[in-house]
Amino acid sequence: MTNRNISFPYCTTFNLDIPPSFVMGGFADSTNPHIPKRDDDYVFRRETLRDILSFLNLPDGDGLYFAGHYGAGKTTLPYQVAARLNWPVQSYTAHSRMEFDDLVGTWKMVNGTMQFLHGPLAIAMREGHLFILNEIDRADPGQLAGLHDVLEGHPLVIATNGGEVIHAHEDFRFIANGNSFGSGDSTGLYQGVNQLDIAFMDRFRVVEVDYPSEEIELMILEKKAPDLPLELREKMVRTANKIRRLFIGKDEAPTPLTITMSTRALCRWAKLSLVYRNAPTSGLAYALNQSLLAKAEPEQRIAIEQIAKDVFGANWQWGQSS
Repeated sequence: MTNRNISFPYCTTFNLDIPPSFVMGGFADSTNPHIPKRDDDYVFRRETLRDILSFLNLPDGDGLYFAGHYGAGKTTLPYQVAARLNWPVQSYTAHSRMEFDDLVGTWKMVNGTMQFLHGPLAIAMREGHLFILNEIDRADPGQLAGLHDVLEGHPLVIATNGGEVIHAHEDFRFIANGNSFGSGDSTGLYQGVNQLDIAFMDRFRVVEVDYPSEEIELMILEKKAPDLPLELREKMVRTANKIRRLFIGKDEAPTPLTITMSTRALCRWAKLSLVYRNAPTSGLAYALNQSLLAKAEPEQRIAIEQIAKDVFGANWQWGQSS
């Protein structure tokens, strides 16, 4: 892979109102199969976009860690940035049984012979790709210790492959995300989140990703469900934010919520409301059930539906066939 060799203007690449003189280096080759699929309806947030572009342009020996609640959009952002810059991505989703070799590579039987298959981290370092480690705080901190040298800028030494040495390509970048800030889950909302070593976390720039503003989510819904009346889109966003406030504990309620509405679920609700607008019952209610309520416990299902009814008022019967 060649070094970054083309400049992308911010205003046209990311569809933000920024003077065209601002540019970001990317790659001319758009055919690499590891470039993520582009979502043309994705809406960037100015602050988080600024943070990731600053890191990609000049990491200065750091990794980048996005922290935030489930459904806030921290996972999608780096993929959509990479898609627009033609920057190939290697990724892995961490879990409690993840081992360092899962990232580096292992010996496997291929067509009757044993071959060493490089893992996503090794490929990213060798080829100059972005490496994205999702749900990093669900991994065993002891296994993550193997990343210390990589984050320090040292080469990756693969002892199991004859001591192979991989020096990091100058375009290699390390991005992680998690539901915590590395100090464990103090909210009780996320099972399996581990406390990460402070020395490990010191190797990252940490960016908090909150839920999108109402303005941003209205822009997203306009792209995803333009035929849905604006008044209904506004009430959907208002309902989503009420659910999120209960989920993260900003509002008190007799029935605390252990489920929340991500932007993805919000878009699903909007699009399905159009699909089911002629349902025998309220199309909004029918779509909300498929988008979120069916996954909730009975008490929470009732509570969330009541929130929606209160927000929508008479509009709750929108789409109900006569």
